[in-house]
Amino acid sequence: MKRIVILGPAPPFRGGISQFALILGQEFQNQGDEVRFFTFERQYPKLIFPGSTQTTSFPQDLNITVERAYTPHQPASWKKAVQSIKGWNPDLLIVSWFLPWFAPSYTWICKRLPNIRRICLAHNVDFHEKWPGADLLSKAFFKQCDKIVTLSGATFADLKRKFPRDVSVKGIQGFHPIYDCYGGSQDSSPQDPERDPTALFFGLIKAYKGLDVLLKAVKQARKRVPRLRLLIAGEVYGKPEKYLLLIHQLGLEDAVDARFHYISNDEIADIFNQAQVCVLPYKSATQSGVIASSYSFGVPVIASDVGGLSEYIDVEKTGLLVPPNNPEALAGALIRYFEGNLFQAMKPNIPAFVEQFSWQKLAELVLNA
Repeated sequence: MKRIVILGPAPPFRGGISQFALILGQEFQNQGDEVRFFTFERQYPKLIFPGSTQTTSFPQDLNITVERAYTPHQPASWKKAVQSIKGWNPDLLIVSWFLPWFAPSYTWICKRLPNIRRICLAHNVDFHEKWPGADLLSKAFFKQCDKIVTLSGATFADLKRKFPRDVSVKGIQGFHPIYDCYGGSQDSSPQDPERDPTALFFGLIKAYKGLDVLLKAVKQARKRVPRLRLLIAGEVYGKPEKYLLLIHQLGLEDAVDARFHYISNDEIADIFNQAQVCVLPYKSATQSGVIASSYSFGVPVIASDVGGLSEYIDVEKTGLLVPPNNPEALAGALIRYFEGNLFQAMKPNIPAFVEQFSWQKLAELVLNA
């Protein structure tokens, strides 16, 4: 049995990184290890966080101790995290890495824990938004890690491409497991044939995720699939007015159900159960927890062929790929999907495909890193 610390976002902080850490921690426990989360007192100052709230509720029983250890933008608090981690005497420290914002505190903390094996769990190493000095900050942190486990081949390639050998040699290619925490069902029972064909855009809405591209594609696709509807479920980072204006300009008010708010865990099942396909029209990407969520409900995907998204799609069996930033190609995929009733053809293929992306396999990979 090992004692494992997971440092970074954890409940009650919202978002995919926190959810990921929780399920991974529970998998370690299932394998007989002891786990403790060391997370933040406050994650971001309000100035750089455009969302409505930074915390949320989680549907799972939190049978793992969560210690609110420090605040990343308050260096005076970092010593407390080091002392708390040392006091628990872990065998392994896993650090959730996804933004350079955390690099100074992560680097400082890990440097003072040289006798603990330190694994970086890298959700990405090339960032969608511009961060001054991102590569230098990342490199400083990576140097304090014994291994760097990436969650896609694309992220692994970014690590090799962007960093010198003394850093990149630490890389180990992993994968993003499929979520099983939302009460989803992967049975192959048919949906109501009278229900309007519905595509879903799910998750936090940032410019690189291409919602504007999807709206333009829906406008074109409705010429052939006139009942096509789009359900948008996610909080806009920034102001939603630009999307509301685009919906109005395209004349899609009656076709779009725009739920521009943070989607709590207890809403997710109802949202996915309304859709026959989940669309990821991303302009750039590493990997995506949205695909993992969609598969957990047996919903196929249409995604841009960028980053590591293609690694999680068995083309023509669990989803379709289209070129990025191309409304015409995306419209064509939507038309083909709904006219060909590909929901019924693809849904039964999902359970077998996702077996290769299990939490047990990732937990074992991290422990053996």
